[in-house]
Amino acid sequence: MELLPVDKAETTTTARATMRVWRPARRVLVTRVTGYLDDQCATLIEAVARRVAAEEGRVMGFHDWEEMTDYDARARARLTEMARDMGKGNEGAHFLVRSKLVALGIQAASVVMSGVRVHHTRADFEAALRECIQQRSRPA
Repeated sequence: MELLPVDKAETTTTARATMRVWRPARRVLVTRVTGYLDDQCATLIEAVARRVAAEEGRVMGFHDWEEMTDYDARARARLTEMARDMGKGNEGAHFLVRSKLVALGIQAASVVMSGVRVHHTRADFEAALRECIQQRSRPA
């Protein structure tokens, strides 16, 4: 099973980033960012996350930000506010990061968002994603 199928993702390209967003299973949102996450990309993440939560009650995020170099203050504020607003509709989030600066921003956001887990290896991140997809793909 390909966990991060680029051909099934909604893609947004800005001057400084490429972002892909998709839903591989019920209540699961996956993002992949390459470059600098700006407010345009954060707006798309917010819209999709809110849509998933509205349609399915809750959402678990998996964010492949390994190739993300940094993100701007507006994007960080937007995503942190979204996590706070969604409350229990937000089950948590897994992040794959390489940048220490990005990891620090995620750590700060975890104050208002429960269930945040930072992965520093692709194997750990993909194992968590695989398990979540398998659990949510089973009949209810």
